[in-house]
Amino acid sequence: MPVIPSPFSESPAKSRASDIVTAHIQREIRSRGLGPGERICSEKELQAITGISRAGVREALRTLEHEGLIRTKTGPGGGILVGQPAIAPLGRTVEAFRHLAGVEPAALVDAWLELAVTCARLAASRATPDDVEALRQIADDYRALNLEQASFDAVARLNLGFVRRTAQAAQNPILLLFLDALIDLIYSAAATRPPSLEQRRELVSVHDRVVDALQDGDGDAAARRMHRHLSALRLLLLDQENGPYSGGPP
Repeated sequence: MPVIPSPFSESPAKSRASDIVTAHIQREIRSRGLGPGERICSEKELQAITGISRAGVREALRTLEHEGLIRTKTGPGGGILVGQPAIAPLGRTVEAFRHLAGVEPAALVDAWLELAVTCARLAASRATPDDVEALRQIADDYRALNLEQASFDAVARLNLGFVRRTAQAAQNPILLLFLDALIDLIYSAAATRPPSLEQRRELVSVHDRVVDALQDGDGDAAARRMHRHLSALRLLLLDQENGPYSGGPP
């Protein structure tokens, strides 16, 4: 599928050398079905095919390598290879935008919540028995914690891991990509207002109910229960009264 310049872009579309190189490499990867580590072409071949100068090609390759789309290798069998796109650059971009634009933590949680709810709904019809078993194990691990003494890190890792594993069960890599881009920011935001002991205890049953809904294939219940799960975090970040989880029937 060709990349069409967005009408919402702040700058007009330009036929830059980097755009031409990027389009060619993306087309080669798709048309040849190349995977990570497989060779695309050499720098000289890319120059000849695109008609772009050596300097222009190298500038484009540096950008693509930074984004994780490609990597370059010298010596025998070297050239331009398919990379392993990383989530970290996207997360850093979101974090930089949050600071520069003054985005409040609650806005991050809104985005996280909506992504997680959508993933829960999809997972109800797509989760495999292995997915359900993995989520049940996370719920059991959380139940086994001594919630009075458990560190914030232990609680947060299991809770965020539960949401992330639900997203994996939704089998939509784009949703998972954006969820992962926010996960470190959500962790940092939650650390500023950790849940009370009562709220920690509430999560035991919340986890179980989400997994039950996924096992039953009930998308509406899964979405509703995931929303209930994450609404409390949003309330904490909005500095509202700390109390038991709110938000509709289980």
